[in-house]
Amino acid sequence: MRAAVLRLSALIAAMAAAIPARASDADPVEGVWDFTVTRRDCASGAVLGTQRALTVFHRGGTLSNDNSTAPGSHGAMFGTWKRGSRPAYAVQMVFMRFNADGTMAGTQKVVRSLALAADGNTLTGTVVAHTLDATAAGTAQGCATETGIRVY
Repeated sequence: MRAAVLRLSALIAAMAAAIPARASDADPVEGVWDFTVTRRDCASGAVLGTQRALTVFHRGGTLSNDNSTAPGSHGAMFGTWKRGSRPAYAVQMVFMRFNADGTMAGTQKVVRSLALAADGNTLTGTVVAHTLDATAAGTAQGCATETGIRVY
C-alpha cells in the first residue's frame, strides 16, 4: 500500500511539473489580434488604401500573420516580437512575394512599432515595409498605420 501511495505521489508530482505556465504568466500582447492597416504614402502620409490583417503573438516572442492581400501574391508571414518599455512592442516579419505567373518576385521585410492600450485590448502602431527583389536588392519602401483589437 505504501509503495502504491508513493508511486501515485510521484505521478502527481510529474504531472504537475508538466502543466504549462499559467495564463497570468503570459505577456499582455499574446493572443490573436485583428488589425486594420492603413497604407500611406511615406512622404506625404496620404492614404493609399486599407486592408485587414490577423496576427497571432505566440508566447516566447514569435508570431504568425496573414492579411487580406490576394493569397497568390505572397506566402505565409512569420516574425518575432519583443516587448520594450511598457506599452511598446517591436515586431519584425518577413514573407515571400510572387509574380502573377507564380514565380518568385522576392521578399518583403516588415517592421512594426506597436503600443498596447491600458485596457490591454487595443494596439496602435506604425509599419515600415521594405520590398526586396529575388536577388535581395531593395526596390521599394511602404508605410502604414494600424489599429488592432484583441480577438482572443
